[in-house]
Amino acid sequence: MENIVDKIKNCIEKNKDEYIGFLSGYLQQDSTNPALGVNDNPLACHMWLQKKLESYQIFDKIDLWESGSDFSNVVAVTEGEGEPLMFAGHSDTVPVTETQKQEWRKDAGPWSGAVKDNKIYGRGASDMKAGDAAPLMAMHVLHELGIKPKRPLYFTYVMSEENGGREFGVDSIIERGYKAKECIVMEPSNNLAIVPAIQGEFYFTITVQGLSYHIASRHHTLYPHGYDVKNIPGKNAIELAIEIIQELQKLEKELGMYVTHPLTESGSTTINFSGIESKGIFSAGAEECEIRGSMLYNPSITQDEAFKLFRDAISRVTERNFWLREHPPIVKIPYLLSTKPPVNVDINHPLCEQLAESARAFGKESVFESCLSTSDANYLQDHGIATITMGPGANEYGVHSISEYVPVDVYLDAIGRYAYFLSKM
Repeated sequence: MENIVDKIKNCIEKNKDEYIGFLSGYLQQDSTNPALGVNDNPLACHMWLQKKLESYQIFDKIDLWESGSDFSNVVAVTEGEGEPLMFAGHSDTVPVTETQKQEWRKDAGPWSGAVKDNKIYGRGASDMKAGDAAPLMAMHVLHELGIKPKRPLYFTYVMSEENGGREFGVDSIIERGYKAKECIVMEPSNNLAIVPAIQGEFYFTITVQGLSYHIASRHHTLYPHGYDVKNIPGKNAIELAIEIIQELQKLEKELGMYVTHPLTESGSTTINFSGIESKGIFSAGAEECEIRGSMLYNPSITQDEAFKLFRDAISRVTERNFWLREHPPIVKIPYLLSTKPPVNVDINHPLCEQLAESARAFGKESVFESCLSTSDANYLQDHGIATITMGPGANEYGVHSISEYVPVDVYLDAIGRYAYFLSKM
């Protein structure tokens, strides 16, 4: 008697042109994130997705709605009993820059969905339209086999992930009523590695107040004999900012050396400085300085702990500097994007075990990893949803770069694993 794995494999082989064609058509929809680049019709991709999914007559509901002026979301629903399971993806992509267009493979352009050398090309192929498509095509497989998962399923797709727009994406999905206790995010995970841990992240600004002085008086600021702290000749805000940066670099090294996680690469807690800007005229010491940057931190550290470690480092500089005691730096968190709490799900969580079983069923090793880059998984975790990432594709396949692709075999393997996984739901 043919077992479930053989049935799934045979069905995929029979319908692989349909499954490849679905992803190819999806890639032909320009879904450039409208906050990051030009997109004359940002709703078109999700309208295509809605129409295509409705044509399969597999799902009980396809819900499409606009969120904000430029964004939209799509949810495909299958009804059932018990706790819902969510799948979370994003249709939006980063722009294809003019330089990338010149370097891109000529016979498989950014919006071609072309299949060449057993690879499917297009912006978003790995990040993350192959991941988006795989569980949907897995549902097609199960429909062909006459199998319907018992649990309610939400397949959710947003158009505002690449710009960190949780308000119009993940938050809008939850507010619409599509919330679950468990979720699988189909971001590329080094060809279907199981990822229960993701770094935390926040962006910050630190504003440091100095006291302007004439450049001819700088020596008095270095050796202010006869002055007290409330009546000094000047303080250079840039130099004060450097002291803070140096203290944060010490913290970065300490955390990188001593804070560990079983799945995370050593030294992955980092503090990046992306900009420094001062105020003042050319012939005077800087009267104000703003530092901009971000902190990525190990999943074993909670968000509150990360905030405290970061602020404590700044406080140490403030306490030992007479000027800063009177004029403490102003720290703003978050800056630009919402904070992203880390994802740190137990490796023995049932979702991890079930996904590992799916890998073994297809003769694959179940690989567990962490992810150093953040995604909507962090925001879903912030909603109290246990979130595991697993998807086809990998950064090495041109993610955010030129000639992005996903191998056909990896994509079809993902469909098979998801189909097996969903057959057990």
